[in-house]
Amino acid sequence: MNFTKIDPTIRAWAARNRLPLSTQYQDAEVRSFELVGPSGRAQVWVEVEGDVVTVYAWDYRRQKQTFSSDPPTLEEALDQALQVAQGWCGNP
Repeated sequence: MNFTKIDPTIRAWAARNRLPLSTQYQDAEVRSFELVGPSGRAQVWVEVEGDVVTVYAWDYRRQKQTFSSDPPTLEEALDQALQVAQGWCGNP
């Protein structure tokens, strides 16, 4: 996946929300965030294919939500995924 077009948006959003950004998993380049709270943990991650950006939220168990986006509306999708993930973790 090529994150070049959306990396500035992802990095600025991560800094604004004070979330550490993971960029490597095993041998793959990724963009993901892990959240931990009193009710559990969740992950938000981004996949990109061409101009289609997909943001996912899941609770490491069975709940998963998908947010379709494009580069100009990526922050909105990230905000939505974060809100869902925080709810699963028990964070306001």
